[in-house]
Amino acid sequence: MKFFSKTLFIQLMIALQLSCLGIMVSAVSFAAPLNVGDEYGGGKVVYILKPGDPGYKADEPHGLVAAKEDLPQESLTWFEAKAAVERMAISGNKGWSLPNERELILLYQNKYLVGGFRDYSYYWSGSEIDPKKALSIDFYNGEKVASIKSGALTGIRRVRPVRKF
Repeated sequence: MKFFSKTLFIQLMIALQLSCLGIMVSAVSFAAPLNVGDEYGGGKVVYILKPGDPGYKADEPHGLVAAKEDLPQESLTWFEAKAAVERMAISGNKGWSLPNERELILLYQNKYLVGGFRDYSYYWSGSEIDPKKALSIDFYNGEKVASIKSGALTGIRRVRPVRKF
């Protein structure tokens, strides 16, 4: 009987240790850092703030997410695109906007990790060059273009909304 009790005690200790290890592994997995391309906040992570970036906090992730898809309309003027994006809510998340120049460059640089972009397409930014033109970027080669905001020369400009988190 004494042998049985000792064996049972050892088995219980091992089970308890394994259980605690499982809890620790779960806690570590839950706290895993975000990566570019991960789904988060109604979109996909485009950028994660780093030390030195405005708004960076070591204990909580902040950055930029992009909607998983372009707006379905393919030929929007800049004004239509801006208004449509500002009214959006994706998975209950509001605060979407046209990406500024820096954000659109980040989207272009991470287009394969974020996914769903179309080569040979220009994407609108929210950065205005002057009252009649806004910046767009060709997602084939990264070329920056001053695009007319409205009218016949607007051409096809796709829209990928972004949101800070």
